[in-house]
Amino acid sequence: MDRINSNVGFCISEETIGTNGVGSVIESGAAIQISGPEHLAEALRPFTCVGVPVHHPITRRLEGVITMNCQATSSNPLLTPLMTSTAQEVESRLLAQASTNERQLLDEYLVAIGSRRAPVAAVGQDIFIAGPKVTDLLEGIDRAMLWEYVRGVALGSATTPGEIGLNTDRFRIVGCKPVDREGRVIGALIEFDVDRQVREEPRTATLPKATVSLPGKSPALANALTHATRLAAKGVPMLIEGESGVGKFALARAVLASAQVKADKIAVVDAAAGWAEGANQFVSLLRRELELEPDALVLRHLEALSPEAAAATSAMLDGIEELPNTPRIVATMTTGGPDAPGLRRLIDTIGVGRITLPPLRDRQEDIAPTAIALLEKHRGDRELYFASATLRCLMRAPWPGNVRQMDATVRGLLPTAIGPEIRPDALPLELQGNSRKRDLSAMEELELGAILTALRQHNGNKVAAAQSIGISRSTLYRKLQAYRLDPDKQYF
Repeated sequence: MDRINSNVGFCISEETIGTNGVGSVIESGAAIQISGPEHLAEALRPFTCVGVPVHHPITRRLEGVITMNCQATSSNPLLTPLMTSTAQEVESRLLAQASTNERQLLDEYLVAIGSRRAPVAAVGQDIFIAGPKVTDLLEGIDRAMLWEYVRGVALGSATTPGEIGLNTDRFRIVGCKPVDREGRVIGALIEFDVDRQVREEPRTATLPKATVSLPGKSPALANALTHATRLAAKGVPMLIEGESGVGKFALARAVLASAQVKADKIAVVDAAAGWAEGANQFVSLLRRELELEPDALVLRHLEALSPEAAAATSAMLDGIEELPNTPRIVATMTTGGPDAPGLRRLIDTIGVGRITLPPLRDRQEDIAPTAIALLEKHRGDRELYFASATLRCLMRAPWPGNVRQMDATVRGLLPTAIGPEIRPDALPLELQGNSRKRDLSAMEELELGAILTALRQHNGNKVAAAQSIGISRSTLYRKLQAYRLDPDKQYF
């Protein structure tokens, strides 16, 4: 095998070298013995290759292949049962090493399928157990989203599948039984109804359907969009407030799009530009924009205006109704910093309708849809998608920079993406730290943050990182393993 360069990194897919004891096993999903000339690759014809798949005993996911090679002249039909029994022993060991949570979910699932006729699945944070019928039914359904819904129901939330972006056109979830261990929810059994036509969720009579749209289904975002829809229908001046990078300008554009205002008829004036400190310059620019008779005027970053510019702008807008073509007015203002002086009159003038867009950390259900929408926006013609584990990492991150930070993160992933699936190890190190099986306590969050900061400061040098935070290298390795970070990976 050494003479034919069969080594780590050697490609053994059936598409590349034809029938063989590993690639063919992966293709067929069953044990296989290929001897001598049955190999398509001439270099493999001197060998007999026996391969057997190893499946995870709980999830039934393919974990690997056990293969044995010998000279073709030593072929023996007993080699296949020998390797099959070896694979079975490995699967038994995997079952013994499975976490208590996984085994408990498996036991609950086995009891459920024996007592129910309806399709059932067991869902945990990192586990999904179901038969072929349910697996086909949920094809294309994001498992991270499914888990978030299950977790919400188990904790008593009234959230519906549609509110967190689950596409339930092909089925209806009719039952969700939490599975807990020592007082903590570790998963749930979900019962599906696939025979009846899915009924649309009833809408609340007091809430009209929002025509203003942004990615996400959280109640906080839904309330903001519904309020924006009402204001857009009335055409009143509108002030959108929120933290930096939260998506205020995107919401302003969505409001105007819902009012069917053409993009080339929107005047955008950004008060954060350097000349905004000069009241005369700002007012002159604003007057020139209004003389072009736009259908809408967007004033960005009101908080950046000087008191003089704010007073002059307010005076100008007081007489805007006298213009032949009165434009819609939408303004944005960043909150969370020091109060901008002299803005009260301008805020009262513009803020007939006020909308507060919550930060991303307060609407976790919107994180995954927003990330997917940003990936669709930036990927161009490339086929790229997030793995479920990657979406879980993103959903657990705090995102202090909100949507702007997420947009920069997504754009940064594109140049280094290998293959269509973006996995957690492609994320920045601080986001990889969110890939874990359980929610961390406040103390554990601080500890993990200190470890990741030390690794970043020392360019991944684990010896130096451990010394800087006062622990041994072996302790650092144990903690990285406990937090499900690969201790031997080069992060930088």
